[in-house]
Amino acid sequence: MRIGVALALVLSLALLVPLSAAAASYQILPVSQQRGPSHASVGASVEVSSRSPGHGGAPSPTPVADSEAPSGPAPPAMPTLPSNSPKLANPRPYGPNSFWYPTVEGQRCAYVPASNGICFNIVQAEEPATAPPPVNPVALAEAAANRVSLAPGQIQASPSTRTAGLTGTPSWFWLSPAPPSTRTVSVAARGEHVTVTATASAVRWTFGDGSSLAGGAGLPYQPGSVPSDAILHDYQTRCLPGDQGHDPNVLASCGAGGYTVTAALEWGVSFTAHGPVTSAGTLPTRSTATSLTYPVSEARAFLASAGGEK
Repeated sequence: MRIGVALALVLSLALLVPLSAAAASYQILPVSQQRGPSHASVGASVEVSSRSPGHGGAPSPTPVADSEAPSGPAPPAMPTLPSNSPKLANPRPYGPNSFWYPTVEGQRCAYVPASNGICFNIVQAEEPATAPPPVNPVALAEAAANRVSLAPGQIQASPSTRTAGLTGTPSWFWLSPAPPSTRTVSVAARGEHVTVTATASAVRWTFGDGSSLAGGAGLPYQPGSVPSDAILHDYQTRCLPGDQGHDPNVLASCGAGGYTVTAALEWGVSFTAHGPVTSAGTLPTRSTATSLTYPVSEARAFLASAGGEK
């Protein structure tokens, strides 16, 4: 009798479950206990679980407002790795089974067995500063040689070009100003010091009539004895403006205004260098020249009879 009453009580508990729980699952667990040799007590417990559609059975978490966000230090920034790091170049950076793989954000991560691995932000490696190469003393000397003024001066003559030279009479020639026998220039760059020296050889004179002479810069005309370093030349054929093409006795080298007199100098160029590089040597020779148009006249003698007789 008491057992029947207990079953009726269990059924009554089942009927007490709300209709809204139709979408839920519940379980009725009967409970019985022996009270004596002739009677026992019977009961039941009900367990109900709710499952909302579309949530996969897990209860929805309660959102946390911003003011309720946990406070504390910011998580550490992702470590960086230079793009030229030897570790990055190693395909097995953390052992035989480790390897690198990229992320969509551009990081490089290392897979390490039995761990979470590690990711890096790759940064551009700074190029090491390199010292400039030492100065080439030869190149520096060549640049300096182009700065050396090797002008030979201007040709002067006696008789002058205004009065013209005279055949059979020596004409004097000289350079004014007379060029020095040597010229130097020094330059320095990045600790390298270079000195360039240009030394003039003999002046080669050409007089326009086929004659030439190797000598010095010459001397201005002076009366008396002729110095050994004077430059003189005797013309034997006239050459005046208008002679060419009209006088059959003039030389083919006679120009429209006279003979062309030229003084040419050859310069030997050498250099010495000291600094990071110590050296010495020679550079190609250089030539400079100057010229003058020099007219040459002639004096003619005529034999006349004495007393007017022919």
